[in-house]
Amino acid sequence: MKTITVVLLASLILYACTQSPKLKPNRTAENYFSHLANTPSTTENDVELIFGKIFSDFKQGATETNIRSVYANKMYFNDTFKIIEDLDELVIYMFESAEQVNSTTVEILDVMRSEHDYFIRWSMKMELNIKGKNIFSHSIGMTQLRFNEFGKVVFQQDFWDSSEAFFEHLPLMGRFVKKVKSML
Repeated sequence: MKTITVVLLASLILYACTQSPKLKPNRTAENYFSHLANTPSTTENDVELIFGKIFSDFKQGATETNIRSVYANKMYFNDTFKIIEDLDELVIYMFESAEQVNSTTVEILDVMRSEHDYFIRWSMKMELNIKGKNIFSHSIGMTQLRFNEFGKVVFQQDFWDSSEAFFEHLPLMGRFVKKVKSML
């Protein structure tokens, strides 16, 4: 009976996720490759300084001034939670996200440069409180960045396991996510 319940809940969540155009796996991949193909190659930048301006201490760094100084007006941003192409929307999203946590720090572990992009490997520690439950999350990930000729980010794609770093810690949903992952 428990297995049937878990399968039904997983099916329901997967169905619900496919109803939002921004969450459809094919749409996400299509957005990524389309924006990547239509964004000019990056310029040379001090990536650690630019990325660190916001993310070394996200709680303090996600200010409107910092966000506008780092990102171009027209850009592509995907942090695995949300896809954003408008700077004003990104400012609101990052500011509201930073307000939800007690502390978030990102340590840059490595920076690599390809022909067109920078790749930043990072470690993120986050403390937040959800429905009275204190949560500490430590995750690793990578961010692909492309800059315009003015040194502003025009393309950002994060690669990290948001289920382990975030969703597994949520009340009720966390048990469900862990159960589904254990069945795979």
